[in-house]
Amino acid sequence: MAQKKPKQNPSHARFTPKKILCLAAALVLFSAVVSMIVTAHSGQSRAAHLIRGVFTPRGEVVDGVLDLGSAESLNIPEGEIGYFLNRSVVFQDGYAKGDILLQNPKECAYVLQLRIYLADGSSNRPIYTSPKLQPGQYISGDKLGKYLAAGTYDCTFTVTAYDPADGSQQGLRSGFLTVAVMS
Repeated sequence: MAQKKPKQNPSHARFTPKKILCLAAALVLFSAVVSMIVTAHSGQSRAAHLIRGVFTPRGEVVDGVLDLGSAESLNIPEGEIGYFLNRSVVFQDGYAKGDILLQNPKECAYVLQLRIYLADGSSNRPIYTSPKLQPGQYISGDKLGKYLAAGTYDCTFTVTAYDPADGSQQGLRSGFLTVAVMS
């Protein structure tokens, strides 16, 4: 009679040197990331700020209106673009969420999107692009799309209006604002 070979239980699989090496490398990488995040909170490393910035979530679009101290509704003539925008935006550091306040009032007939550019002309790429806001929505904090060192920056902005039915661009407004990065 032939002897049966005992079945190996897959839950007791042997750790091969390759598996041990991969596990050790993953633990070292995880430890390095945690160390950088902790260091970021003590203000010691730009790399740590970068890691922290990667894990800082984007701002959320909220249905409703910002509490701006006025209960009055806006009188926006038909076909006009209306919005509220904070023109003095502050960030704790170049990767943190700042107090970007953009409101698309429910009286505005368009979907709105904000883009912020450095006014010095160093780049034609925006340092911030908001999500598109439907009428009656706002965003009260978000992070930049580009790292900025500590300082105060003169910026330009555009608010682009899109048709809610077909998404076609319907108009554009622009202006100036200031971005301050504290550290």
